[in-house]
Amino acid sequence: MAMATGNGQIAGRSSGLGSALWIVAAVIACLSVLAVNGRPLFYFDTVGYISQGHSGLKKLGIVGESPLAGRIKDVATNTPDASEIDAAQTVDGSRSTVYALVSGALARLGALEGLIAMNVIAVLLAVWLPMRIAARRWGLHMSVAQAVSVPVIVASLGSLPFFVSYLMPDTFAPVLILTIGTITVFGRQMTVWEMLLAVALGSFAIVAHLSHLAIATVMIPVVALVALVLSRRRWWLAPALVLIMVGIGFAEQSVLRSAAKSVANSEVVIKPYITARIIEDGPGLSYLDAHCPDDTIPTCKLHAALQLSDDPFRITASHIVFETSERLGSFRLMTAEDQRIVADDQIGFFFEVLADQPIALTLAFLKNTLIQSGWTSVDMTLQNEPIIAQHAGVSGLMSGAFEHGRLTRDIGWLVPVTTAHHALYILSLLVIVALVLLPHRVPREIKALAIMVLLGVLANALVCGGISQPATRYGARVIWLLPLVATILAIFARRSRQFEAPGEGRV
Repeated sequence: MAMATGNGQIAGRSSGLGSALWIVAAVIACLSVLAVNGRPLFYFDTVGYISQGHSGLKKLGIVGESPLAGRIKDVATNTPDASEIDAAQTVDGSRSTVYALVSGALARLGALEGLIAMNVIAVLLAVWLPMRIAARRWGLHMSVAQAVSVPVIVASLGSLPFFVSYLMPDTFAPVLILTIGTITVFGRQMTVWEMLLAVALGSFAIVAHLSHLAIATVMIPVVALVALVLSRRRWWLAPALVLIMVGIGFAEQSVLRSAAKSVANSEVVIKPYITARIIEDGPGLSYLDAHCPDDTIPTCKLHAALQLSDDPFRITASHIVFETSERLGSFRLMTAEDQRIVADDQIGFFFEVLADQPIALTLAFLKNTLIQSGWTSVDMTLQNEPIIAQHAGVSGLMSGAFEHGRLTRDIGWLVPVTTAHHALYILSLLVIVALVLLPHRVPREIKALAIMVLLGVLANALVCGGISQPATRYGARVIWLLPLVATILAIFARRSRQFEAPGEGRV
């Protein structure tokens, strides 16, 4: 008896140590790009989050040293995502206030690398939750820790570690997609605390970036449909949980507007990304050409500004929103009040154009979605000289100044790595299709999870490519979900036993 107990204790310790080692290996894989580069990756808008967060903390009465105190004036202000709407008493709603406050607080502490720790934790939690529930239902030939770590390690052969080390909220887009997929497939089998964890994780992912709120919103019908197909029993639970998350996202926007009004006597204004997108695509511009000048159409003010130059590049979405030069600028050359009016009208303008040219606008969105789906290079995670200039004098990193790392100083490696990444993604997609279509190999719930992830990747492409503009950053931030899901399918194709625990599905 004593010997058996001793062996059990040794086995327990061995199992616990093995699980810990697998998690450590997954964390190392996630941090591999950070380790090689020697410092975090950052973007034009990283300083925007820091600045907005520091200002927000000040308005809340939380005093602290400014991370921008040593910033050089007049640095690269004419760069994407670096500029603000110029109207007085306005707050830029294009950035997440929650993520900005976290960034500002960490920058004040000189610990911005804490954003990377958040990324790692969020990724591991988003993978652990469905694997825990699935292992409880069907069993596995490996520990849950290994079942979490192996897919993460495989995904780290793609874009995952680049975005983990990126001081931007992009990692929370795939985290949101995984969480929504988990709720859709396993909502009926979740315990109360698992539901609460999923809703908390998904809600934070939504408030981390405005595009994530749009992704969750467009996925609600898909969630309801897939949940209903899986089972009519409590099918409504999954869309209800996602609606709660979306509601939290809209509530955060409402609180932001109320706080801006009461604390700073300001209005929250979101840059006119939608207006710029549908103008560049064609339907918006043809609508304005046909109806302007017209004082009853606020966006005609932008149409007038677009006539100041005949340069065709003036019509591109990024130039419309950000450019300040006489040759390429338009929106930023308008009066501050006109900028606010045009920005506030973008939803109304979208529906006016949709009613006027429904087929043309729909085809433009589908085209942008298709283009976005194929753009997956990690090139936009790599800081260049203008990005570094934008952060000159900004503090907050434990690793020193915002400068080049070993990977960003010479990017000759980018082409072969991009080719290898694309090969990985294509192979992963083929594995997913094969294992989803192959009967009786993988539980249909795991297949449904894979389908939900694929639909989430398309939702990301629709939102980012359609509302903003196609960019490699938007595609690369979610594409690592393909090798992750392919590995999960492969794991369950080899599961050693199949059962459903007694009382499974009770809450």
